[in-house]
Amino acid sequence: MPRVPADGQVVSVTYADKPESGFVTGVTYGLSLLVDSPASGRELCITMHSDDPRWAMVPAITVAALRGLCPFDPGMVIGYMKPYVEGSGLSSLLLGAPDSRLAVGRRIDLALSPGQDAEDSVELVGAYPIYASERKFFHAHGAQMAWNSGWDPSDPTRPSLI
Repeated sequence: MPRVPADGQVVSVTYADKPESGFVTGVTYGLSLLVDSPASGRELCITMHSDDPRWAMVPAITVAALRGLCPFDPGMVIGYMKPYVEGSGLSSLLLGAPDSRLAVGRRIDLALSPGQDAEDSVELVGAYPIYASERKFFHAHGAQMAWNSGWDPSDPTRPSLI
């Protein structure tokens, strides 16, 4: 449900077994459509080692709640009120580059016909679920520790880095 109904819906496009068997990937559509927003021209994506399609909805839930308020910049940490998926302790997001296994660049072309207007190109921002304790730590000390830790950000059952 959008925060402001006039903003329209945020859609989650879900891909089962992408980038490989046993994974689910979700990509938002609707963030980039909001004009005069710090996040215009961006969409979020998530890839989780799970067959639970609820993980693919996580970026859309976040975008629907914060669209127009948040720039969704890589490096940001965003909190949520409760775990995103029942049975998981992951309740926040760390934003960064899209999962490298997706074999897409930082920008994707949403045009119906190749070579159309450059306005159809959007920046894809990766959304990585993290624990609330990690969110607090990353706010205070920066998120570089996560990227340097050797963690598996697509593992919904991973232990906390903190």
